[in-house]
Order: sequence, then C-alpha cells, then structure tokens
Amino acid sequence: MNANLQLLRRLPSAEQLKLQNLRLRVGDCAVDVGALRVIGDGEPSRVTSRAIAVLLELVRHAGNTVGREDLLEAVWKDRVTTPDVLTQAVKELRRAFADDDKPARYIETIPKVGYRLLADVSVIEADEIPFGRIDHLALRAENESWAEPNGGEATAFALAASALASDDGNAPAEAPAATMRQAGAEQRTAGKWFAPLAVLLALALAAAAYVARTAHAPSPPPWRVSNLRAVTSDPGMELRPHISPDGTRVAFGKLVQSTGFDRLYIRAMEPSQLVALAPNTEVAHDMQPMWSPDGSRIAFSRLGKGKCTLFVVPSLGGREREIGDCQDFFTSDYDWAPDGKQLITALRMDGRQSDLTLLLWNVETGARQPLRYEHAKGDQDLEARYSPDGRWIAFRRGISPYSDLFVMHAGGGAVRQLTHLSGRIRGYAWVADSSALVFSTDHQGKPELYAVDMAGGAPQRLGVESARFPDAARGSNTVVYEISRTTTDVVEVDLDAAAKEPRKLAASTGSDFTPVASPDGTRVAFLSTRSGAVQLWVSERGKEDAYAVTEYRDATLSNPVWRGDSAALLVGVHRDGEPSRLAEIDIASRRERVVSGKDENVLFGAYGAQPGSVVLAIGASSNGARLLQRTRAGTPQQADEVLAQGVQHVEVDAARSLVYYTHTGTAGLFRRALPSGEEQRLTQTITSLTLNGWHLVGGKIWYISAADLHSMTLREFDPDTRSDRLVAQLAIELGEFNFSVGPDLKRVYLPRVSVEDSDIGAFELQRSSAR
Repeated sequence: MNANLQLLRRLPSAEQLKLQNLRLRVGDCAVDVGALRVIGDGEPSRVTSRAIAVLLELVRHAGNTVGREDLLEAVWKDRVTTPDVLTQAVKELRRAFADDDKPARYIETIPKVGYRLLADVSVIEADEIPFGRIDHLALRAENESWAEPNGGEATAFALAASALASDDGNAPAEAPAATMRQAGAEQRTAGKWFAPLAVLLALALAAAAYVARTAHAPSPPPWRVSNLRAVTSDPGMELRPHISPDGTRVAFGKLVQSTGFDRLYIRAMEPSQLVALAPNTEVAHDMQPMWSPDGSRIAFSRLGKGKCTLFVVPSLGGREREIGDCQDFFTSDYDWAPDGKQLITALRMDGRQSDLTLLLWNVETGARQPLRYEHAKGDQDLEARYSPDGRWIAFRRGISPYSDLFVMHAGGGAVRQLTHLSGRIRGYAWVADSSALVFSTDHQGKPELYAVDMAGGAPQRLGVESARFPDAARGSNTVVYEISRTTTDVVEVDLDAAAKEPRKLAASTGSDFTPVASPDGTRVAFLSTRSGAVQLWVSERGKEDAYAVTEYRDATLSNPVWRGDSAALLVGVHRDGEPSRLAEIDIASRRERVVSGKDENVLFGAYGAQPGSVVLAIGASSNGARLLQRTRAGTPQQADEVLAQGVQHVEVDAARSLVYYTHTGTAGLFRRALPSGEEQRLTQTITSLTLNGWHLVGGKIWYISAADLHSMTLREFDPDTRSDRLVAQLAIELGEFNFSVGPDLKRVYLPRVSVEDSDIGAFELQRSSAR
C-alpha cells in the first residue's frame, strides 16, 4: 500500500482541477471536491462550494501567496461582494481541517496581502480507498464497540475486514460468532488502551486488501456529450419524447392545431414520416408515451373532461386497451416493470389528500400492489423508473419545486438520496449501463441536463441547455429530450370586463413569471429572464416598461412577497452548493438585506404580523420544513417561534394576526392565530397539491380550483363562513400554478404561456476516456 500511495504524491494538473469528481489529499485530510466534504480524524465536514473554490485556487498556487483581490476575482467573479466573504470561506476551511494551531499547519494568513497553502497536496486516484467507505466502517466499528464494551475492538476488526473483503460491495457480513468470542476473550487481556489501535489496525489491513483487489478498477470518468442534434423542427409543440429500447424510434406527443388536442406519434430517429400511434379522439389529450422493455407496446395517458385514464397500445399500431384511472395527470407518471406485465406508478392510496406512494399496477388484471419501501408520513414519491438491468428503482421525492432523486433496490426496502438540490426536476432517465441518471433541473436559473452517478457525488453539468424530460435508450448511448422554446409573460385580466381579455405587461422577448401586485396597487413585481438571468423586475401602473431591482449572478430567485408599505420585497435566493437564503430588496435603493441565518436553507418566506417580523420555512424539503415566526431578525434580540412542521405554502393576514398554510401529506388548509393560537383545519378543498395556487385576498382565500392545458378556474373561499364561490373562468394557459390579485379585487395577474414551441433533440452520451 505504501508503494501505491507514494506514486500519488504529486500536485494536480490544471485540467484535473477542473474535474467535478476530483479528490485530493491535503495534509492529513482528504477532500472530496464533488461532494463538498473534508475528511479528517473526526466527523467528515461539509463545506460550501465557495470554500472549495478558494481551496482549489490555493492548491493551484500551492506554496505561494495568493492575494485577497486575486481570490475574490477568481471565486466571486462578476459579483458585488465584500472582503468578508473570503474571510468566512477561509474560516470554514480552517474549521474543516481543524487548523487551529499557532502557527497554522494548513492555510497561512499573510497580513494585508492574502493567503498561502502550507500543507502537502496530492491527487487521490481510483486505487485508494473510496470516500465514504472508511466513514461507514468507522461508524460500524464505533457502534459495535458500544454494543460490546469488552469485546468491541475485535468485533470492529472483524466487521472492517469482512466489509472490505466483500467482493459485491454490499453491507458487510457478520463475522462467525465463535471467531468473535475468541477474539473478544483474547482482547480483554490486552487492556482498554488497545481499543483505538485495534480499530485503526483493522481498517489499515482491510484497506490494504481493498487496494490490492481494486488496483485496476478506476473510478468512472466524467460523461461526454457528442452528436448533439435536433430530431424534429416542425412548428408547434413536440412533447415528452420516449425512445424505443433499441434506440431506433422515438414516440412523443404533438399538439394538433386544427383540434387543439395533443396526439401521439412515432418516427424513426433518422429523418422519416410521422406515424400516428392511436386513433384521433379530438376530445382529449394523449400524452406521456412509455415503451415496454421489449418495444412491443406503449403505455400512455389520456387527459380529457377532467379525467386522466391510462391506456396500452401496440407500438406498431392497433387497438388500444384501457388500463384504468390514473388519478392525477400531474403526479401519476409511470414506467414498465422489467417483466413487461406491470407498471410502476404513484397514487394516493387513501384518496386525493394522502401521501403519494409508489405501487405496481398489473396491466392485465388491473390489480394494484403497494411497493414496500422506506416511506415516512408526508413523503411525496412519484416518477419511478426501473434501471435497464432491472436491479434498481429511482424515483423523485417531493412535489415541485422542492424535489430530489432517490434510489432503492428493485424489491423495495431502504432508499438512498442521490441529489441534494431541493429544486425543480423536469424529468430524468437511467443511462444504458444503469450506472447513472440524466436529469433536467433549473436550479441554476434555466433548465439544462446533468448526470449523477449511482455512487453519488456532485451532479455533472452536461452542457445541454433549454432541455427537459430526457429519456435514454436501453441498447445504445442515445438520449432524447425536449428542447423547450416556450416563453411566458405576465398578463393583467380585468374581472369586471365582459370579455376578460388578458393585457400583457411590459412586453419583452424573455420569460416573465411569478407576478405579485403591491399592496398599494401601484406596482407589479415579477421574475424574468429578460436580462439573460433570472432577476426581480418591477412594472409601474400606467407605464409600458419595467426595471430590474436585482443584479444577482449564478443564482435563481423564487417567491417574491411585498412588504405592507409597498417599499420592499422578500425573495428567495438560491445558489448551487449553498443554503438558500431569504433576502429583502429595498425598491428605492436596490439594496439587499439577508434576513435568514448563514446555515439556514430557506424554502420560502413572508412578512409576519408584527412590525419587523418574518415567517419563513426552513428545511431541506417542504416535507420536513419548519415554519418559524422570527422577530427582530438579524439583531441580538432575534427570537424564533415554531408554528408548524412540513409546510408547502404560507400566507399571513397581518391585520388580524393570522397565518394560513398547507401541510405536505395532510389534507386541508390550516390557520392559527399569532403568536400562540391553536391550529385549525378550515377546508380540505385547498391542499398542498394546490402548491402556490392560493393566496390571501382581502381576508379571503382565492385559489385555482382547476387548470386544464388551456383554461383555468378561480374560486374564493371565506375562512370565517366556510362558504365558497366562483370568481372567474379564464381561457388562459398558465405557465406556472400561481397568480396575484390587486388590492381593488378587480384585477388578477397571471403567468401566461405566450409562445408554445418545443422540439425533440438527441445526443450520444458516453464516458470520457480514462485519464
């Protein structure tokens, strides 16, 4: 092992420093760049992406002083910052390296100049112990030592050796009981001082065995995209492509302009004619085709007259056969099981208001069987996909926009989280060899494709932009996806007008969305890509233009909320690799004030009932989010009160000191009085599935009760009388499930789909050549 390690004592090259899966030895610690982890003698430490970027700059100039201005320019380029951000990043690295000695052992401060990396640096190649493996063994050893005080050292030794000697990489087999008892008896005579040495020796010997066995098993190289091309280029919408198992044909939905409904078509990957898959109903949308594993059949969903139904049809054409009600078009995605006899999908087993749970659906008998796997109350699991080799099931946990990808064995059981985005995931697929997932997300501002390996680590950016709903062939390297050219705008609808024609606000060529009317009725704020990146914009009443009030870089924004005096807004700010924060933007000065804590991941927030207070949801996802009321934010007198757990959306009635919210996994709209009133369930009509499609308007709740592809219904619920009335039915296609109402209750602002255009793209995806 020493010979192997000796070969690795070399500095990383400039090209290696660009790799997302780079692993470094820095002094006595190991750094996993992709996972943002530093592993030393104690618990592994998580660090931010900015801290890692600072470390890589110091590594690039190892042994030499790097100026503060040079570091700020390299890591925070094109962002307005203060020198404090660099100071905090260095403090974070020192804490992770446990570099609290005087003089420093890792990072030296050169007063008034910059910083210098003192520790030795080398690249950790694939023949060293995989990250996480030693952590797992040390944890198991520690647990067993606690369980068996007098013989735990030998138990830890046996566990470590058996785990790393296992060829299949599964959980370590238990050592024979007799061997453990004998080793334990011998160990007790050696004294307690031998315990740490035994564990370390066990790990060292086991690691040596592992290195010897895996010396020729390199870690997976990064992915490479080639032959990027458009498969279709016709006007209109081609949607949700699915490629045949052999990679020669693609099925997709296409909007038929003459009927206004979507129909399914098949064509070869090479230029060819379109072939209609199912009869033209002219009364419903046929969507979401899914090839069976042998390519002989295609499952699809039909949406019409407020009902979603699942069908199966031969892929060469023929008579379709109804399978049953798919409950909810937006959540009941599906995939074929490897045997071709069942579909895996997500349903609410106890009615519309319960959790989304994965189940198997027999296409012949119609029988449904829940899958037994790790699922807690409030978990919303959907969009399951079997791996091509049939060994794994991937699925999405969390209702958009707070989703992540998870994986489990095909038979169910324990689950493992692959991504840590808590973001909007717009489709994903397994690669042909079942080693990774390709997925679409807009967590950096625009939808594009990424790949994440089954082994974990940071997702790799593939460089395919404006991309949604990828699908990969089982028998080739071809990936197809939807090229999105759809744009949205913000429109105003006068509810008193007979025609209720939408009027576009502040026209642009970008996409505008998430409108919010100011309390005084003089302004409408919205998010927009019109400047190239998502920023917060404001349109003044009576004017045709708009102006940006933020200039963020490498960030995506969400959920703007006006302050009561219409002078400022709260907005969520999300950056890759960093906790999401809640910021207040002053309209006049454009200044930002962060109201959340440094390590708090804020999903959304609103102004509280008390002056200077805020209500914010903190957590990795809406299911586990804590809803807090925070007073005197950012001051030494800051105080928090927990209002609820697992919250999807919140609205505050400041005049009456009431807070309204929906729970994930629990039916209904809830209310409680501030500061410490009891929680009340008001109605089961509005739920977490309504997402952000409900708002407090003049003391009442307005909500979207139904939304088809080209229309929506707006209703009003009175929380005091529990009455419900129709507000309006509008012929408009929503770009997102959201709206806002002016203070006069006569004008509603909506994100409307303005340009509908998408095509089918394709590319080849392969591993790069090993280094």
